[in-house]
Amino acid sequence: MKTEIENIFSAGQNYYLQGNVKKTIECFKKVLDLNPKHTHAAIALSIVYNDIGRYEEAKNIYKIAHQSLQFKHLGVDSNLDKKFALKHIEVGDMYFKFHRYDEALEEYLKAVKLSPRFLEVRIKIAQIYSKKGFTRRSIQELKQLCNEQPSFIQARIHLGRMYYSQGNIIDAQLEWEKAQKLDPSNQEISNYITLTKQAYETSL
Repeated sequence: MKTEIENIFSAGQNYYLQGNVKKTIECFKKVLDLNPKHTHAAIALSIVYNDIGRYEEAKNIYKIAHQSLQFKHLGVDSNLDKKFALKHIEVGDMYFKFHRYDEALEEYLKAVKLSPRFLEVRIKIAQIYSKKGFTRRSIQELKQLCNEQPSFIQARIHLGRMYYSQGNIIDAQLEWEKAQKLDPSNQEISNYITLTKQAYETSL
C-alpha cells in the first residue's frame, strides 16, 4: 500500500506527463515539505524548474538532493548515481554552450565520477581542454580513453582530429585507420582518411 508521500509523488509524475507544470511543481514541493530528503522528488523538481527556465531554483533544489544523497550510508544506488550524472551533464552542456568552460569542466568531471560509463563525457572534457588551449592535456585525455576503451570509435575519431589540427597527419591517419577497422562502412571515417591522403599529396 502506498504511503501519502508516494501517492503525491506519483501524482506529480502524472501531472508532468500531462504537461501540467503548475500541478507538477505543487506535488513535488509538497513531497519535499513532508520529507526534505526525498531525493527523487528533489531531482524531479529540479528538472521541471530547469525545463521552464528557472535555473537558479533548479540549481538550489539540486544541491539539496545532492546533500541528501551524501547522508545515505546504506549501499550505493547506481540508478540514482546515473540520474545525478545526467543532471551534471545537462548543466555542463549549458555552461559549454555559453563558453563557460571552467564551470562546464567541473560538471563533466562530477558526471564521470558518478558514472564512468558515460564515455561521451570524456570526449567533452577533452574538447574543453582544447578550447582552453591545453592541447597536450586534450590529447592525453583522448589517448587514455582509447587505451581504456579500444572499441570506442568516437574517441579515436576525435583523437585523429586533434592530431590533424596540430599538423600531425601521420598519427591522425593511424587513429582513423584503427577506427575504420572497427567500422569499415563509416563514411565519416572514410572522409577523414581521404583528407589525410590529400594532405600527403599536397605536401609532395
